[in-house]
Amino acid sequence: MEQPTNQVIILSGGEPLATDREILLPDDAYVIAADSGLHHAADLDIGVNLVIGDMDSVDPTVLATAVDRGSRAEIHPANKDRTDLELAIDAALDTGARKLFIVGAHTGRLDHLLGAMGLFGATAPRVDEIVWTDGLTEIFGCVPGHPTIVNGRVGDGLSLVPASDDVSGVNTEGLRWKLLDEALPAGSTRGISNVIETTPATVSVESGTLLIVHERSRA
Repeated sequence: MEQPTNQVIILSGGEPLATDREILLPDDAYVIAADSGLHHAADLDIGVNLVIGDMDSVDPTVLATAVDRGSRAEIHPANKDRTDLELAIDAALDTGARKLFIVGAHTGRLDHLLGAMGLFGATAPRVDEIVWTDGLTEIFGCVPGHPTIVNGRVGDGLSLVPASDDVSGVNTEGLRWKLLDEALPAGSTRGISNVIETTPATVSVESGTLLIVHERSRA
């Protein structure tokens, strides 16, 4: 398979994807599957370069088929101190990736969701772009020097959630309730439930890390 580029797609485990919605992914990215995230590859019609994790939830037949087709499997012990997703993100960063596209859905476990969002927020300052999607909801990590452009529909919901102690210098364009050089302290709900009024919408920050949650319209 192709050698790594500065773009990496990470397939995370969880519920089936909303494949009735278009999931836009780069064509020239290196692809890493975190354990059962490998199951999403068929739905997305993409090959996988690396499968990583303790392999406790991936179908052994699916894994064997992927290896036969050229995927590399990196198996870790079950008694590890990092989740499969963290292993996948670390592997992506080891390739020198500057853009991460995580594809996966909620597993139904709140502890996994909270841990994944904490990991997502901690990774954002280390790359130029990081996006998570399940086909309906997109999450962007917005950090200083890297404004986020959201190509949604008018009427889509957009929430801004601080992922660091404080986020300052928040500026938005295209939202119903515009923020101009505002501060969003940790724990603030001020940025919840905004609405896209013109597209694309843009968000930028001067300090801190902001999670941007875009709820795509089902229409």
